[in-house]
Amino acid sequence: MGLNVAVIGIGHVGLVTAGTLARMGHTIVGIDDESAKIEGLMAGRVPFFEAGLSDLIRAETGAGRLRFCSHLEAAVAGVDVAFICVGTPGRSSGEPNLLAVEGVATALGRSATRDMVVVEKSTVPVETAKRIATVLARASRHTFHVASNPEFLREGRAVQDSLRPERILVGANTERAHEVMRQVYEPLIAAGVRYFATDVATAELAKHACNAFLALKISFANGLARVCEASGADVVTVADVMGSDSRIGRAFLDAGLGWGGSCFPKDLAAFRAQSARLGYHFGLLEEIQKLNEEALQATFGKIKEALWNLEGKRVVLLGLAFKPGTDDVRAAPALRLARRLIESGASVVGVDPRAGPAARSQVPALEIAEDAYAAAAGADCLVLCTEWPEFAALDLSRLKGMATIPILVDARNLFDPAAVADAGFAYLPTGRPARP
Repeated sequence: MGLNVAVIGIGHVGLVTAGTLARMGHTIVGIDDESAKIEGLMAGRVPFFEAGLSDLIRAETGAGRLRFCSHLEAAVAGVDVAFICVGTPGRSSGEPNLLAVEGVATALGRSATRDMVVVEKSTVPVETAKRIATVLARASRHTFHVASNPEFLREGRAVQDSLRPERILVGANTERAHEVMRQVYEPLIAAGVRYFATDVATAELAKHACNAFLALKISFANGLARVCEASGADVVTVADVMGSDSRIGRAFLDAGLGWGGSCFPKDLAAFRAQSARLGYHFGLLEEIQKLNEEALQATFGKIKEALWNLEGKRVVLLGLAFKPGTDDVRAAPALRLARRLIESGASVVGVDPRAGPAARSQVPALEIAEDAYAAAAGADCLVLCTEWPEFAALDLSRLKGMATIPILVDARNLFDPAAVADAGFAYLPTGRPARP
């Protein structure tokens, strides 16, 4: 039998959570204080691109298992479980801003009509659940069981990751919370998905630890690329050798322009800040961030070296989203690179299958082209920033014919070096020998 569930905060995590929990058979109300977003969702418009999400939301709203509301107080009456999925943007100190989390907890306490399980789905520092429990207790006479259920979603594959996850992690300090959360995920548990039942602090900390370690692997590959470029070695082959070791694994060992998005930058800073708050200086986390900055600088340096003077040069960025499969440009390395090039006097043109409008809103001086061939017309340098499959399928000879100067900087090692050279480009990959 399905549960009555509220999902509060309908962003990238909340909307996917609402849709997939509805698909599992629960009755879901998605709540957000942005009335325009709610009106759009009620009309069938998803506010961002995520593969498969629009179809999922339309199907579940049509089936009557999913509805949306902008008024929390009325929506949570009779709810068994409430998921907190609001944003936790970083402060200048690195600590996340948890005002929205506190606000939701206060509103839940004041509006609850029964005992319920309250689940922190937003990525929060360890000990946040204690704060939530305190706020709930102050605001209500009902009993609340606070659980931590971090998301492990990859943008571009978030729906798939929710319906077929590698694992489910639930931290709670009461048996009642674990009992209810097992009911929430019963269809996945029955299908064989591994369920980790821990205390709250372990679950809270595990999320930050996972993201920090993934960022570490990418940053290690980026540092390795600098050594390979200096020595003439091939970072792709080195990573393949490393990845063949089952203790290491190949995933997240691709050198490139650096990591971005909404999770890694914020979560790494938050992990550093909370480690310091707990009395431990986690110096390795600082080096992870430093290596990420060096990766961007290395690509910028390649462009500047190839063009000599950047003033008046037309530089084309192929890819603007922080990764393929999404229109998300939050902390996107391509936009950070665009700003540096523009500040140096270059005219920068970007093309992306999904993220053009979002990129333009973030960098108004960035020209957006409809396709790669139009963007390449008169270009002095092309830079592959996001490894969309659409770019791998480009006709390199045609692309070369559009450019004024045939220089291709491959910041993601998407292209075959021989094919690029045969098309007539000077090819500058990442951590691999250049083909002038």
